[in-house]
Amino acid sequence: METAGNKEFDEDTEKKGLGTPATRAGIIEKLIYSQYATRKGKQILPTDDGKVLVEILPDFLKSASMTAEWENQLLLMEYGEIAPEQFMTGIKNMLTMMLNGCDAISEEETRRFQTRESIGTCPVCGSLVYESKTNFYCSNHDCHFALWKENRYLQSMEKAMDKKMAAELLKSGSVHVKDLYSKKKNMYFEADLLMDADETGRVNFSLSFPQKKPKNKSKKK
Repeated sequence: METAGNKEFDEDTEKKGLGTPATRAGIIEKLIYSQYATRKGKQILPTDDGKVLVEILPDFLKSASMTAEWENQLLLMEYGEIAPEQFMTGIKNMLTMMLNGCDAISEEETRRFQTRESIGTCPVCGSLVYESKTNFYCSNHDCHFALWKENRYLQSMEKAMDKKMAAELLKSGSVHVKDLYSKKKNMYFEADLLMDADETGRVNFSLSFPQKKPKNKSKKK
């Protein structure tokens, strides 16, 4: 983001900067969490929803120059060259313009976003849980609960978390799983996968082996 939108900057604008390393990191993480961007190695790439968002947003909302300008306004206020009241008036006017611009986005354009289907509710905060390419995540940005499709616990038994398993775990806290593999015994087995999530959103798994019901034997005459 240090070079974002370089081509639209004049020399004066380039001196104003664009955010800070701390704010840039937070923005990137929020974009990834909101499914508008994804991390691939050292690259941050837009998702399909992210590309649609860029297309439909008004140009002034996507302008890196505008962000840099407000960074400059903050510096001017810090140096006493503009009054706080003047700065806040500018902020209010900008927000009004932004909201009017968002209202102008047609319903047809908003339908271009992927329709998300909830698979259940979060056991930590009660918010809806959705599926992404890598996990099943809580829609509450302040909650860290997630069920990862590729997690070490299941990988150790050559299994991955699928949508059906995740939905059942959210519903009842356990799910019966077949074809689990034991490297120690070199055999496949089945068991109940139990999920426990603490208040921080951290998930722990364990296995339970329900006793098989004995078959009824008919008495010999």
